[in-house]
Amino acid sequence: MRNFTIQKSDFHKVACVEEIPEGAKTIVIAVHGFTSIKESPTVRRLLDRLPAAGIGVVGIDLPGHGTEDSFAEELRLEACIDSLAAAEWYVNGMYPKAEICYFASSFGAYVTGLYISSRHHKGHKAFFRSAAVNMPSLFLKDDPTEEEKRLFEELAEKGYFEQGFGLGKPVRVTRGFIEDLAGHDLFALFDPDVLGPHKIAMAHGAEDAVIDPAMAARFAEKFHIRETVFPGEGH
Repeated sequence: MRNFTIQKSDFHKVACVEEIPEGAKTIVIAVHGFTSIKESPTVRRLLDRLPAAGIGVVGIDLPGHGTEDSFAEELRLEACIDSLAAAEWYVNGMYPKAEICYFASSFGAYVTGLYISSRHHKGHKAFFRSAAVNMPSLFLKDDPTEEEKRLFEELAEKGYFEQGFGLGKPVRVTRGFIEDLAGHDLFALFDPDVLGPHKIAMAHGAEDAVIDPAMAARFAEKFHIRETVFPGEGH
């Protein structure tokens, strides 16, 4: 595996990892979930297994995540989309004849859904694992818990709070990120065919305690996406 960075047009950097077999005709861009990293167990499985089948993999750290260059950039939705676009620009430049596909987990699937609905891109196949189709509702609730109220009090005082949902190392959540979520309802903005037809598949654990399986099922039904549900599995 090779670790490297890509510089975006705003001079922020994207930390990346790749494993590209010689002559790869397909390259998967892997986008991790909230609090995760490019070396997550899921991405590592892709890096370990797909190259043996002749498929390349490029994993990225989203802004505010990881421990390298990406960590220094504020977590904002447009910044996340820019990072995905930069990864695709890199792949297309280095391997112009390769087919590009997207593998995205949880928050990464939310970001990828926004990306393919709003930016010109080359890939037309995507796989969403435990997709956070209702990402805004994880932070913006009509009936927040006492802990959630405390976090928003902290946001008002400091301009940020840290949240991890028990999934990994907490990341810094700013007012800007909350405003981004409020303006980006994936159910309203998802339009994968606006920039050309796409083949999309989803997989979700029936016991997911982070992203409601019912919301994922509703999303899949609305957009006619084939979804595989795994009984007994969580997030």
